Amino acid sequence: MTKMNIQIEKDTNKVKYISILRKNTNKRLSELKELLNNNDFILSYNLIEIDKLFEMKKIVSLLLEAGAKIHIFEEYREVSIEFLDNLIESHLSTEKYLEEADEQKLNED
Repeated sequence: MTKMNIQIEKDTNKVKYISILRKNTNKRLSELKELLNNNDFILSYNLIEIDKLFEMKKIVSLLLEAGAKIHIFEEYREVSIEFLDNLIESHLSTEKYLEEADEQKLNED
């Protein structure tokens, strides 16, 4: 199962980032500190779950507003924030298409 992963570059605002992550994830303080110190992926979400991608987008936006330098990875390949936006848009377009197809099929019966 393919994952989207987030990494935050180390800087002097680590406390600010941890605060944001604590409010928006269920990770423990010690876990967040260790992930940041080790330059590990701080967040990891399933690529096909639209709700999780929205959650990721929200957290990334908050971190960017706080001045974090974010790196987004599809598995281990670095991608842009636009890739995440396009992926979300693609999921939404697919859902809309499927809803319209279902509605059209119901109207034919």
